[in-house]
Amino acid sequence: MSLVVPLHTMKIGEMPLVVETVSDSSTATVAWLLPVGSAGDPMGAAGEGESALLAEVIQRGAGSRDSRAFCDALDLIGVQRGTASAMHHIAITATCLVEHMPHMLELLTDMVRRPHIGEEAVEAARDLALQTLGSLRDDPQHYVSMLLGGIVHPAPFNRHGFGTEEGLMACTQDVLRVAWARRARPGGSIIGVVGGMEAEQVWKTLEPLLAGWSGHADEVRESAPARRGTTFERQESAQTHMCIGLSAPKESDSASMLHRLVVRVLGGGGMANRLFSEVREKRGLCYSVGMDYAAGRDRGLSSIYAGSTPDRAAETIECIRGELRRMAEGVSPDEFERAVIGLKSSTIMNGERSSARAAAIASDMHRVGRARTLAEVVARIDALTIDLVNAYCRQAFSGSALDAMSLAVVGPEPL
Repeated sequence: MSLVVPLHTMKIGEMPLVVETVSDSSTATVAWLLPVGSAGDPMGAAGEGESALLAEVIQRGAGSRDSRAFCDALDLIGVQRGTASAMHHIAITATCLVEHMPHMLELLTDMVRRPHIGEEAVEAARDLALQTLGSLRDDPQHYVSMLLGGIVHPAPFNRHGFGTEEGLMACTQDVLRVAWARRARPGGSIIGVVGGMEAEQVWKTLEPLLAGWSGHADEVRESAPARRGTTFERQESAQTHMCIGLSAPKESDSASMLHRLVVRVLGGGGMANRLFSEVREKRGLCYSVGMDYAAGRDRGLSSIYAGSTPDRAAETIECIRGELRRMAEGVSPDEFERAVIGLKSSTIMNGERSSARAAAIASDMHRVGRARTLAEVVARIDALTIDLVNAYCRQAFSGSALDAMSLAVVGPEPL
């Protein structure tokens, strides 16, 4: 796959449309972001979990088709699809053969503009949501990361998105219909399309389908600062699950790629990283350890997960803190070269998946205000030098920066 691929940005009314044409591709993928994320849900018993329910029910009948007929229509043209609710958006992702692209866009437009949100669909979606909510503690690794999110992000961006039992029960058919009409607007929505079709073809197909769709979703604002510090939830278990949170650059910051590379050295990219080597292999303090980096529009977060036994949990955390402090000394030439190769290869390989690219260009529009070509992202990696990385390490992993870390713990005893 060539990294030099045409990328076109245009607008349909108030909504950005970004199309990346891959001339030799026989498929087309759409990533449609709608401003119906969990951060905009009502609080608590007023309807928290609204976006999670809407992400499910909009698939169950739309336009002139009931739930069965709508699914059959998508299946008939081989559409692979899904919906997901996140902090800022509900994302609709769909892939089909290029020749079926116009019909797929018609069906997706029905889903967005004319969902049925029927009583039976709402009840089924609520049952699924309640089951998911009730099973969250069954996956402690995921659950401890949710607890961390609750203290490192400001309200209302600190909610996990699965809602509350009271909130889900409050989301009746009428409530959800009103919510969708109010929140699913072109202003705040973004469409990313990747595949073997021309941008003008996509625009000409969508423009009449979206005629008359207007309005702008309310921008969700910070209502309270992040609590930070430490949070603990008791769970009788032979394991202690820990998650450390550190502030990190947002996606539009010039340091975001530097931070991404440093995370690979410290705790990402498989087993060839410092945390895996020092904490797990050399000292045997934990059975699992790794680091992630999420770069958003307004803020970024690095998180480190470790799973250990209760008697070694405190030592595990101290060892991780030691490795974080040691990062201020910088990275070695070997570490730098290995991280650059890993970061570049994973970027290019993800770019070869149309679903990942469609999501990436739509996400770029939200996070940085414009879509970036794969060649531009790779060029940012190529521009990194070990001197730039080590200067960043001295600043980002200083004592004052590490003093602000937060910690979530799930286990039999607090640390």
